[in-house]
Amino acid sequence: MTTSQTNNQLAPRQNTQVDLSPQTFEQALTFAQYLSDSNMVPKDFQGKPANCLIAMQWGAALGLKPLQSLQNLAVINGRPALWGDAVIALVLASPVCDYVTEEDDGTTAVCRVRRKGGAEQVRSFSMEDARMAGLAGKQGPWTQYPKRMRQLRARAFALRDVFPDVLRGMAVAEELQDM
Repeated sequence: MTTSQTNNQLAPRQNTQVDLSPQTFEQALTFAQYLSDSNMVPKDFQGKPANCLIAMQWGAALGLKPLQSLQNLAVINGRPALWGDAVIALVLASPVCDYVTEEDDGTTAVCRVRRKGGAEQVRSFSMEDARMAGLAGKQGPWTQYPKRMRQLRARAFALRDVFPDVLRGMAVAEELQDM
């Protein structure tokens, strides 16, 4: 084996990943149709290219790529909402976020956040809050995963209150589902 062959074999590969983000409205329409024809998008988007297109646009406003948009946006009662960990991911990726910490003592979830240059803000959500809201004992995740639901509720309050610009005023899906 010659030196040039060895060097070619050891040379780093260039990233050949293709970014399918549409650059024109026509490309977005075509991409939305392909996505809506796929069974790899959530059911709310299957067969609905217009919903795919709108979700891609909402996602773009939040800094999400098209596929991230369809996986992290939900349509709840006709309103787009951020789903699950996308909320905290967007905030943590933002340069204005100093930190986000979460804890749960078994009855109350607490989320502490600080925006760069600001004071720490604390939001909590307890089982008593869940009872008052009619959520405790509700069939579904409130019965199966109460700790996670408390965490998501405390997190949503903190992040929406302190980082509304990062989230662009977008609702949180878990909250909308409980309404």
